[in-house]
Amino acid sequence: MALLSGAFAAGGVSTGAAARLPPFDRSHVFEVAMARNDERARERQRRRHAERIARGSCSRCGKTPPEPGLKVCAVCADKRRAAERARRARARKNGMPYAGRDPELCRRADRAGDRRRRKERRDAGLCTSCGHCPPADGRSICEPCREARRTLDRRRYDARRADGLCVRCARPTFAGSSRCGRCSVLERERTSPERRSAADKKRYARRKAQRVCVDCSTPTAGTARCPSCARRSNVRTPDPLNAPAPFPEYGKRYRAPILPTNLISRLT
Repeated sequence: MALLSGAFAAGGVSTGAAARLPPFDRSHVFEVAMARNDERARERQRRRHAERIARGSCSRCGKTPPEPGLKVCAVCADKRRAAERARRARARKNGMPYAGRDPELCRRADRAGDRRRRKERRDAGLCTSCGHCPPADGRSICEPCREARRTLDRRRYDARRADGLCVRCARPTFAGSSRCGRCSVLERERTSPERRSAADKKRYARRKAQRVCVDCSTPTAGTARCPSCARRSNVRTPDPLNAPAPFPEYGKRYRAPILPTNLISRLT
């Protein structure tokens, strides 16, 4: 202790100051060492994985040839599937999404796999949804898959409309609208006016032929709108008979203005 006190005194640090110094934290050094060990282990595992694939053996056990289209043998593949099923069951029991894995990484991997699968099927001339039937008319999806998607979309649309939810994002809507405010603005910005007008005319003609309201699809007695939608439309639309005349001196059929007699004699 005398030597330590002398060393502190020679260094310009008193024993009281030394007592006030924070204790040496070994946890940070331990974490750094563990991170370096983990990185070395991952690098060693990647190198061993590449070597086993290069010599044509299973990438896990390195003893038997892999299965066709896989990098592991049948025994290792069965063990991995059993472990994945057990892990998913535990995560499902605990209410953890994506079987307890990072949701963002899983979504990113799923999107990358979907893009790769669609590109492979499109290059092969097959349906990008089922991968079996070739699509017609230059489309990317075959007709059975298109019909199945239409049925699913109609069922989801009807269910969300009945619950008063947005048909796109399932958020609550107001005043009986089919879309929330955010989706309405996004769709209006994304759709061109010509395309929107053509879709509105087509929907109007289809609902009019089905004898339903052109706004809410409620059955009607041959009229274009139901009483509620007709009342709302009449309130929003100004009455042309009560609108002020732009030029009072002109008649309804835009007759010539009536000129005074002295002006007519002066002009003639």
